[in-house]
Amino acid sequence: MRSLKVLILEPNPFQLMALHQMLNAIGIYDVLTAPTLTSALTSLERRGAVDIVICDPQLKGGEGMALIRHVALERATQSVILLSNVAPSLLSDLRRLLQDHQLHLLGWLHTPVSAVLMRALLDTYLQQRVQVVGV
Repeated sequence: MRSLKVLILEPNPFQLMALHQMLNAIGIYDVLTAPTLTSALTSLERRGAVDIVICDPQLKGGEGMALIRHVALERATQSVILLSNVAPSLLSDLRRLLQDHQLHLLGWLHTPVSAVLMRALLDTYLQQRVQVVGV
């Protein structure tokens, strides 16, 4: 798989490790992992923008939505993968935020995350990137 840089915000250590290992198995090795919003923001500050952010926008304390707002405003990612069903009221606001900042919502994944579905979303991202570049 082409080189991608991915940031995962996931407070559950087991789920965070499983997602990281899944991405490695798919061939993505530049994976930033963060159990908190603070650590995610620190990673972005140190390592720069990422291609894809993976998080649950409904994390307790609003950390998931705060991360999505941050990467949108700072143009620190191109695409987002959501890790849950999103309440319809939040989904409308989320779609508007992504659209206003020209970020792409690749899709949703549910726990336990399927490697096949993850790979399909990553392939979609790569295909879109190739079309934009015109390769």
